Amino acid sequence: MQALFVYVSCGESREIDVFSLDPRSGGISLRQRLLTSGSPVPMRAMPAQQRLYVGMRNENAFHAFAIKPEDGCLRSLGGVVAPGAPVYVYAAPASGVAFSSSYGDNNLSVFPLDAAGVPLAAQQTESGLPRAHAARVDQSGRWLLVPTLGADAIRIYRIEAGGRLVPNAVSAVAAGSGPRHPVFSADNRFVYCLNELNGCIDAFAFDAERGGLDLRQTISMMPSGFGGAPWTAELRLTGDGRFMYASDRRSSTIATLRVDKKTGKLALVGHTPTQDTPRGMDVDPSGRWLVAAGQQSAALTVYSIDPVSGRLTAAGCQRTGKEPICVEIVAL
Repeated sequence: MQALFVYVSCGESREIDVFSLDPRSGGISLRQRLLTSGSPVPMRAMPAQQRLYVGMRNENAFHAFAIKPEDGCLRSLGGVVAPGAPVYVYAAPASGVAFSSSYGDNNLSVFPLDAAGVPLAAQQTESGLPRAHAARVDQSGRWLLVPTLGADAIRIYRIEAGGRLVPNAVSAVAAGSGPRHPVFSADNRFVYCLNELNGCIDAFAFDAERGGLDLRQTISMMPSGFGGAPWTAELRLTGDGRFMYASDRRSSTIATLRVDKKTGKLALVGHTPTQDTPRGMDVDPSGRWLVAAGQQSAALTVYSIDPVSGRLTAAGCQRTGKEPICVEIVAL
């Protein structure tokens, strides 16, 4: 059985916490508390390469860490200056590059990776992207989606040789929705985008030949009767594509949705109260465990996922550093 490790970036205390997660019981224990030179916010793990990529938002930097396969602990490999304060990072090893979007600086940067997977100086920066909030590569490695929360649109780029980006299309979404985080289905037929401001998830059919989006459904992920303004954060799919989870920071809940893999449409299953202001969460590759961290509570909760309904049951909690932002789970 593979070993599971959980990585949590803690912006205020300037650390990355590394936990081991028991794949049988869901028990979690601290393995490493790595102090960082900057404020770590976005993270992206690449298990096959044994790398963790981290954006230091306050310092405008992009760093790489090696993941030790024997215990999951981290070792810094170095980093470079980023043209904007990173809010989301993603790596495309097949193209030899990594991406960093900047919400505050309205841009997206492309970093070549050296032979060790360490980022070099940015080779391309796309500007004029109002409140760019993510950068997600499709399953084929040919297309990059960049939601621009400030423009209520999703920019689509074609990835060419060497990781060079070429603008391909712009897909508009509902005014005031605030597109934030997209995910692709495993078969690359569908894209789901979490909207921060209206509390909805848009489901699109994805044209992998032309790089196009066709809206098929919009569904609210907010709890019934909640009267506050939505402030959604994270969107995750289970590995088998059957269940989806979305967190909202204002209601401090996680929504569970069932996915129809044939049509791509979503059905709301229910909500689970969780840590205060759940900014980040992840699902382990087996689809058995979900870990969510509370930005204000400085703690995380491990949930077991019911294999039939997808509903969540708390299995344990653990303290983290101050202001936990992103969560990544790696199986080694």
